[in-house]
Amino acid sequence: MPDNSQTQARVFFALWPQAKSRQALHKLALAIQPQCKGRVMIADNLHLTLLFLGEVERACLPQLIKAADQVSAASFHFRLEKLAFWRHNRIAYAAPAVDVPSLTQLAADLRKQLKAAGMLRKSEKFAAHVTLLRNVVQALAPQPITPVIWLADAFVLVESVSTEHGVRYEVLHQWPLNASGGK
Repeated sequence: MPDNSQTQARVFFALWPQAKSRQALHKLALAIQPQCKGRVMIADNLHLTLLFLGEVERACLPQLIKAADQVSAASFHFRLEKLAFWRHNRIAYAAPAVDVPSLTQLAADLRKQLKAAGMLRKSEKFAAHVTLLRNVVQALAPQPITPVIWLADAFVLVESVSTEHGVRYEVLHQWPLNASGGK
């Protein structure tokens, strides 16, 4: 459980993979690790960030949840089909090969609701990806991967909790995406 004695929480909104997708992504990370010499992400921490907020006052979490309650979307599938690297922050990641309109719209709707509620200080451009390795020493050329099918049937608010064994992600709240997209 998160440490509620802390006045601030490091949070983000994300899509959380189902077990089959998580296993496939972790297997990919383990397969490329010897070539990249990076640190493989813990399987249970794999996710696709929709909106990173960083440190927020714990007292503001109910406002974040209320703003996100206004987001309504239909569930959808997408495919992670490429492996790529960001040299500036030394990560290896899996990503869709093409734009996924439903995914982009979900991130935009979330950003819009948080901005309207005064809960969004800064906003980075959305780039759909799942970080597989950190601290990569050797970046490989971007390449196709065996597609990993992801069912987006909910989005979550997550707290990043530092422990003596590393970072653990705790889901604080979940919003289902329904079949029709309406509330």
